[in-house]
Amino acid sequence: MTRPGATCPACDSDRALALGRKADISLHRCARCELVFVHPQPRETVRHKYVEEYDVAAHFASWESRKRVLYDRRLATLPQPAPGRDRLCDVGCGDGQFLQLAAARGWRVHGIELNPPAAAAAKARGAVVTVGVLEELADLPWEQYDLVTSWDVLEHTPFPKRFSEHLVRLLTPGGTLAVTTLNYDSLARRVFGLGWSMVGSDHFTYWNARSLRLLFQPLGVQLLHAASFGIGRDFVSAADRFWARRHSKTTRRPGTADAVAKESGRWDVNPVVLAAERGLNLLLGTTGTGVGVEAAFRKPESAVAGAR
Repeated sequence: MTRPGATCPACDSDRALALGRKADISLHRCARCELVFVHPQPRETVRHKYVEEYDVAAHFASWESRKRVLYDRRLATLPQPAPGRDRLCDVGCGDGQFLQLAAARGWRVHGIELNPPAAAAAKARGAVVTVGVLEELADLPWEQYDLVTSWDVLEHTPFPKRFSEHLVRLLTPGGTLAVTTLNYDSLARRVFGLGWSMVGSDHFTYWNARSLRLLFQPLGVQLLHAASFGIGRDFVSAADRFWARRHSKTTRRPGTADAVAKESGRWDVNPVVLAAERGLNLLLGTTGTGVGVEAAFRKPESAVAGAR
């Protein structure tokens, strides 16, 4: 059944189907663009969490080796820096690991981050970072970036229209935008339903390839590709728990072979696991059921480019 006042934050349609509740989270799906969104949205609670309470850098510290794999993959598929086309902005840059890797490949990097501890960590890695909410920032180098990225940030904003407009506005003519976010059509969500671990209070929206494409369609950018990827932590949490237990034991046995193995990194960066993951991602991409959805867009060239 539809619920009065449940207006889609992406397309403004007031035709939304109530999907169910998880604790105090009420999900609705837009009949026009297929976006799944939370209504009502706990905006102030989430903002306070990210500005006053939460340390994003500390939360993801143990994931650094895994994130490096993901970021290296993404950098390999994105345009490469070239003379005069080498400025990158990462929106929601977190602890700056992606910016650090991009800078090592020749990009001149800038980050935007809401969470103060994460912004501080990114600055410590050598990045220039603007602290704030993209949708609220007015004094930015608009139309100055050849590559704009935003990894798993879109679901955290209650204002996806304004967020997407500002992402495109950052791009120089001919620039590329790359975005990832949660995929509501994923296998994980289909299996676990409202028990899916990604249904949480700080996720305002849940996308699929269609809703993501429609969000950017009015903004004059060309879709380069859209695909889904990743099986999701709900399916591999047992392996995470096993790995954590194993590491807990090795920390009490310094100098042993197991302790040396502990330093080699997470189980999910093992070459055999990564090879299997590549095959699985091909299948998930074909079926559109990966836990995440990614899209890349290109801003058309114009006769007059912004000042560089």
